[in-house]
Amino acid sequence: MLPWFFVSVFLIVVLIAWVYERWALKGVRYTRYFTKRAVFEGESLDMVEVISNAKPLPLPWLRLESSMAAGIAFGRQHNLNVYAGDIYQNHISLFYLRPFRQITRRHQVSCPRRGLYRMDSATLTTGDPLGIAAKVKKFDLNLELLVYPRIVALDDLPLPNHSWLGDLPVRRWIVEDPFLTSGIREYRPGDPLKSINWKATARTGAMQVHQRDFTADHRLVICLNVESSETMWRNITDPERIELGIRYAASVAGYALENGIETGLLCNGRLIDGPREPIRIDPSSDGSQLEWILDALAHVVLERSVSMSRLLEEAVEAETRDTDFLIISCHRGEKLVTPALELEQLGNGIEWMDVPETAVG
Repeated sequence: MLPWFFVSVFLIVVLIAWVYERWALKGVRYTRYFTKRAVFEGESLDMVEVISNAKPLPLPWLRLESSMAAGIAFGRQHNLNVYAGDIYQNHISLFYLRPFRQITRRHQVSCPRRGLYRMDSATLTTGDPLGIAAKVKKFDLNLELLVYPRIVALDDLPLPNHSWLGDLPVRRWIVEDPFLTSGIREYRPGDPLKSINWKATARTGAMQVHQRDFTADHRLVICLNVESSETMWRNITDPERIELGIRYAASVAGYALENGIETGLLCNGRLIDGPREPIRIDPSSDGSQLEWILDALAHVVLERSVSMSRLLEEAVEAETRDTDFLIISCHRGEKLVTPALELEQLGNGIEWMDVPETAVG
């Protein structure tokens, strides 16, 4: 009798293993999503997992594995183990699923660091109760979460004295209107030749130009410099300082657009998914402009694509006028200051926002 007992047990085990080998993953569905598309640094949200077993065969164990970039933190949960490294973090969870059952699991996620976080896939492994036969299935997720830079209060920005930023609620930008003439004045470096009043010049013996009246219509370009020093080549040597500059850029963009100023972005970093080219967003006051700028700042890779001085030189070569440039930078090297002065001579406004060396971001 005893040999037949062992034979029967063996045959039953083999049968169960065969059944799970054939049908374990039939009718198993899995989805995962974040409850928000984007959040700001320091905010939290939920990641939701939904897994279902649409067949009469129970799943005594399931092992779910996935990975994503480090930088967001998952709350403690009894059936979720997170193994975090400097670059990636791996998630492993074990659970079981009854027949014709669907379960939903919510994980609280905190977002202390700006960036783009992707979860491309999850791998599910299941099998018979003894683990003899195991089946593996990969689920494509294509999951993304954007973490925007934290917004800094206006009073906490390193603004120079008498900065125009503090006057935005009561003062609109003023620029010369080419259609409104209120007199003549002496020529100043940077005045265009077309503004010269030749009759007044001949009469007075000195170069004279038309004096234009003013209109409240101006543009702001936020120049975000990812160079931590003038001698930096490509790799960022002080990433936390640059991250603070990114927060400053996001804060100014939000404040300016809230006050109706056409605002754009010029950055010598690059986008995580794009070519090694600088980031350019033309000034606009469109309702989606802030989201566009915040999306770009979330995608910024801390790697210099070109020098900021070169980007300002291109603006000089294009004879850019009637624009205010806010240069957010860790340094004011000579190569950077020179094109800034040339832009100012063209009639543009230049203001600097220095990123402090030691600052708690």
